[in-house]
Amino acid sequence: MKTLVYFFLVLNIGMCTSAMAQDFTGLATYKSAMKMEFTTDSTEISTEQHDEIQASLMNAMQKDYELSFTRTESNWKELEGLEKGPAPGSGLVINIVGMGGGADGLLYKNTKDKKKLETTDAFGKLFLISGELKAYDWEMTSDTKQIGKYTCYKAIAKREVTEIHISEVNGEKEGKEEKRTQVITAWYAPEIPVSHGPDNYWGLPGLILEVGNGNRILVCNKVVLNPQEVVEIEIPSKGKKVTAQEYETIMKEQTEKMNKMYREERKKGKKGNTMEIKIQG
Repeated sequence: MKTLVYFFLVLNIGMCTSAMAQDFTGLATYKSAMKMEFTTDSTEISTEQHDEIQASLMNAMQKDYELSFTRTESNWKELEGLEKGPAPGSGLVINIVGMGGGADGLLYKNTKDKKKLETTDAFGKLFLISGELKAYDWEMTSDTKQIGKYTCYKAIAKREVTEIHISEVNGEKEGKEEKRTQVITAWYAPEIPVSHGPDNYWGLPGLILEVGNGNRILVCNKVVLNPQEVVEIEIPSKGKKVTAQEYETIMKEQTEKMNKMYREERKKGKKGNTMEIKIQG
């Protein structure tokens, strides 16, 4: 009889633990910052104007995001805020390449199925991008630091990226591709037992609270576990359905169209300068 009682007790504890694991949810907010540099040979731009525009662009790249998650699914989206942009009255037409998403963007990740779906508004059109969750070859270290109330451990990964350096001489644009190895540094909290992270980052034994790749850094400033409000994970469904490779091709074609339009305006003698800024995320 004692054996039977013990068996049912263990069974009940196991069922409760399983239920708790299934109900585990959370909300985390992050701030981003991005390094950005640009140069111009225009004599119409003073050093003061150059510095003012540089500071304004850096400010525009500082955004707030929210990550909502369950054990295996998550949503990543930009939080609405005040519109930021280049310094007014500068007379510049600035074409920023490679910055999708925005307030209309929603990224869905499923770490169990290793799938992702993303909506992003680019060039006035909404796209629904499907793809595989790319695994990072994380190298775990024993380094620790405190982020909020959580003790975080450092992990490092490397990946090959292609950067495009574009120069424009006499209205003619030339581009050169350069491949390099990007080092990603992440800090994760084992106390939060999910493998989620901000943006496309994931795959560590704990929530990633900070991650940087040398150009961009994302830092968590608030975490709420099992909040009173129900955390509902949305699977994006709106937008033109494309693969990640198809979307990249579309963006290159649209960017070239815009650059061609700017070059034609310059040839017609329209005032103002154009510059292209390439940001490697």
